[in-house]
Amino acid sequence: MFKKLTSKLPVIFCFLAICLLAIFASACSAGKKSKAESQKSTSSNKFSLYLKGDNLYMARYDNSEIIDLGPCTSNGSVMEKFSINGYNKKLDQFCSFSDYDGETYTLYISTYKKPTKRTKVADNVTVHSALKNGDILYISNKELFLYKGGKAVSLFKEEGEEEIKYILSKAQDKLLIVPGKRTYDKEKLMNVYLIDIYTGNNTVYSDFNINSFDYSFELDSICYFKDNTIYKLEDGNSKEIVKGIDEPYNSVAYSSDKVIYASKADEPTSLYRFDFNGNEELVSDSFIKFVKFNIKENFLAYTEKNSEGKIILKVAQNGETLGEYEDIEDDDDMYRLQEAHPSKSKYWYFFSEENKKLWKVALEGSKKGEIELVNDNVTDFLDFAYSQDSKAENDDLLYKAKIKGNDYYSLFLDKNIINENVGKYYSPAHLENNGTESYIIYADTLSQTSYEDHNYTYHIFENGKDTIVAENVKDYNGSLPENEKFDKTYFLTDYDESKETGVLKQYLNGKLKDIDSDVKGFVKNSTSSFSTIFR
Repeated sequence: MFKKLTSKLPVIFCFLAICLLAIFASACSAGKKSKAESQKSTSSNKFSLYLKGDNLYMARYDNSEIIDLGPCTSNGSVMEKFSINGYNKKLDQFCSFSDYDGETYTLYISTYKKPTKRTKVADNVTVHSALKNGDILYISNKELFLYKGGKAVSLFKEEGEEEIKYILSKAQDKLLIVPGKRTYDKEKLMNVYLIDIYTGNNTVYSDFNINSFDYSFELDSICYFKDNTIYKLEDGNSKEIVKGIDEPYNSVAYSSDKVIYASKADEPTSLYRFDFNGNEELVSDSFIKFVKFNIKENFLAYTEKNSEGKIILKVAQNGETLGEYEDIEDDDDMYRLQEAHPSKSKYWYFFSEENKKLWKVALEGSKKGEIELVNDNVTDFLDFAYSQDSKAENDDLLYKAKIKGNDYYSLFLDKNIINENVGKYYSPAHLENNGTESYIIYADTLSQTSYEDHNYTYHIFENGKDTIVAENVKDYNGSLPENEKFDKTYFLTDYDESKETGVLKQYLNGKLKDIDSDVKGFVKNSTSSFSTIFR
């Protein structure tokens, strides 16, 4: 699990549906998640930035006004991910750039009211973060700076050839500096640095395994795995937590009760529960596989062999076993059990690629612990559980899968088919349920000819009616589309691959309006209020 977590650090860390545009998150794969994550934080809620020719333009959401911010690229490159602002609605400040050469750029700040009156922050910037209080973190010439009140203060400078990466705490007051490239296949020991941004305190931790580590949003719990041992960074030292184990199955640092599930190195068929004080409890002595789940407290699911030699799935919550279920195979390395738990749902879903079946287990009520078959004869299951935004109880799972041997995906809400054919390629979806209305927004890829070809048609499904919003879409940059049903969203349509340009349109009052032409692409806000690592 440590390696799984660190493998996704280079993308924006918002695997939960907390960020603004969770609609296009997916559990399909790390690569597809990366694409989805890059589209989560697309909006400043006031304007969209895009590239046309070599110039950067602002398009205001409220009145579609177009403002030319001047030349921004020295070689025609489109900077698709850029920290525009820190999601402070009261703060009238945003970042822009010029002289982008594919690696470095000149960084500016200006206001929404006077966007063309720009103040230079720094040259030769490789990455930056616009914080929600208006301050800016940036790296220039391998040195990390904090820009505050018009002045830049150096926080860290790494000697040598190693590149600098940083992880920002949720409160945006701490940084974990992680120099060096990760390989994920063996231990790599480096010095890491925990920095308090505003006091300047810098704590150095040596022999930290940068290829296998885990951390909490607030950076108050940072662990790493080395030599079959879990260590926790504490008071300038590495404290030994648990030793003699295989790599942990769960995400250690996020768990509020700080528990570790792992097998001992010399007991591969065992499953143990450890706490951060080193106490251990044997969970299973006939363990087969751990069902890895998104960060949820007090959930546990795994397979084991019972006394009759049958494979069973065990599901527990808050230390209580909810049930033991037979006929759910999971003993082949080619297959694995997947789980999904939508927001505000009293059901926990499990999918077996080997069985080609989807089940759900009741977590509460009179049917607590009962298992129900939701769908069978399905393959290539992809859930949108963390793309379901629910204020009311939400007991259906939005997902897509292939059925009846089809080579294309169908979109489901529990047992109901929303759209039988959404195409052969990655097609995002989102369920909004605010208590008074419930609807699904999703995309199909029927016009897409290859995985590399991104050509979507966007839909709204509400009250049994499917409405097409935009067709032949290369990309989008929206203003809270999941809450506003794409109202004011900007789409890049009719993209000409030979010219590498398309038509910019805005969805207003149920219709698409032409805004601009010969547009290269959007510059999207990559700032997250959660832990973030760059480059």
